Amino acid sequence: MVISVTILKAAKNGIRKTHVLNSVSLSYEQFTRYIKFLKARGFIKEHDTLLHTTDKGLDLIEEFDSSRLIRSVLPT
Repeated sequence: MVISVTILKAAKNGIRKTHVLNSVSLSYEQFTRYIKFLKARGFIKEHDTLLHTTDKGLDLIEEFDSSRLIRSVLPT
């Protein structure tokens, strides 16, 4: 879940796949699986050569960031 949200945050304003791939430090195969998962669920879309977080993806980011459970296990 953390990686998915990291990808969504990176794509908020549109970003090339290669930039996201480098920022999350995944193999190309892993990255492709995450993008496929996020697209299939409507969290991210691709327009031209850029990935963009959808409104549904922004909602997921907000939900994730506001989760007390997540905040309690992640370093501050």
